[in-house]
Parts: sequence; C-alpha cells; structure tokens
Amino acid sequence: MKLASLAAFVAFSLFATHSIDAQVAGPPQGSRAQIPDSQGVQGHVITVSRSGEAYAKPDLGILLMSIQSTSPIVDEAVSANADKAKAAQSALAGLGFAPASYQISSVTFGQGGGGPRYPGQPDVAVYTATQYIYVFFEAADLGDVAKLTQKSAGVIEALRKAGAVPANAGNQFGPISPGMGGALIIYTIKDPAKYEDQALQVAATRARDAAQNVASGMGIQIAGLRTVQSGYLNGNVMPRSGQGPLVGLKYRWYTTKSDELEITANATVEYDFK
Repeated sequence: MKLASLAAFVAFSLFATHSIDAQVAGPPQGSRAQIPDSQGVQGHVITVSRSGEAYAKPDLGILLMSIQSTSPIVDEAVSANADKAKAAQSALAGLGFAPASYQISSVTFGQGGGGPRYPGQPDVAVYTATQYIYVFFEAADLGDVAKLTQKSAGVIEALRKAGAVPANAGNQFGPISPGMGGALIIYTIKDPAKYEDQALQVAATRARDAAQNVASGMGIQIAGLRTVQSGYLNGNVMPRSGQGPLVGLKYRWYTTKSDELEITANATVEYDFK
C-alpha cells in the first residue's frame, strides 16, 4: 500500500472515530456497565443511586498493531514472532521512536486445527503466537490532525513491512470502515485521578440532592447518613482477562475521541429518616 493512499485512509479513520461516542475497556466486554439511577424507601431508610461524569482532554494516543506467527511447533511460532518483533523495533527506531515511545507485549498462544485433512487423518495442532505493538503519540501530536495522520501512516507502513498488521481494539470501539476490526488509534489520559475524583463528587452530590428531594416529597425528615458506596461505572478497574490487546496497557480509560474522554462513576447513599 503506498504511503499516500495509506495516509488518506488514516485521515478518514481519524475523522470518522472523532465523532464516535466515548467507550472504554471494562467489564462486561463491549458494553458500558451502567447502573441506572434508582431510589427507594424501606424500613426507615432512603436509598438513592446516581451517576456522575467528568471530562478530560486525552494526552496520549495509542496506535495498535499486532504481529502473529503460526506453526505446528511452538518454538518455531515463538521464533518467527521474535524476528518480527525485532524488525518492528528496528522500523520504529528508523522513524525516530525511542524505546519509551512504544511497547511490545509478551507472547500469547492460541491453538487450533490445521488445514483441511483427508478423511480419517488426525488433525495437526497449529500454534499461533501473538504480540501487540503499542505506539504512543504525545499531546503535541494530538493537537495537529494533519501531523498525526502523516506520522501514524508512516508508522503503519513501516510496521506493515516488518510483518505487523492493525490490531482489533475490541468490539466496544466499533468498526470504522468495512474490513477493519476497530479504531486505528485510541486515546487515553495518563493521570486520571483528578477526573475520577470529580466524577465521584458529582455522583455523590446528585445522590444526596435526590435523597433530599425524596424526603421532601414524602414529608419526612432525614435523620442522618447511614452509608455511602461509590465506584466507577467504566474503565480498567476490574480484572481484564480476555479483553484482547488492551490488557497489555496500564491505562484505565479509553476513548475513540481525540478531544474528549468521559469518566463515569456511581454513588449509592443511604439515609435514616424520621
């Protein structure tokens, strides 16, 4: 694929994903584990659940690529993948990427039957070795779509020649064009603590205000706070087994939007009343 046409495809992909609603990698896979707003009164206790949001501007873009090798012999599959990983490292170094600017995951294995066999012949196991390549683009790149388009297109082409292909980020990001499994680049924020706190505070405030409204509507008086439970509705805050390439990343929140990442939380409060 020529670099010019690849750049055009990447540009289309970046603009297409720019308008997709933010999604994150979290349980259950491929869904936003939302807890609906709820409220109830039982046994002199008001219980209210509310969600809260905070919004951050992504400061890191991650290009997802993968390398894969198959063989009926495990060692051969691993060796072939190691060669591709070395070629990928050389390609990235040639483009000026320092080792800290990319990450190659450890090898994972899959096993399946070989190709078609004659009737009565046993299947031959084929082992598949897979590794993911994460190429990081800093905030300076994210602010210039044209620059990001050209830079990412060059990276994709160089890694393609090294034996890599675009990786599927997961169903939660959705396809961006026919034949593509997911977003070419996903976005995150390196330090989300401030925004996580904001989301929790918004959720707790909404829950408290809703409890007050329930009490006022029933003509009762809140006597005191019994319990507060809070947590995140999305994000890599739970075990991430089986979640594909994202499991190799340390970040907690992901989006396909280059300009906005949504962090959501939930708070459930219980008040005694009289």
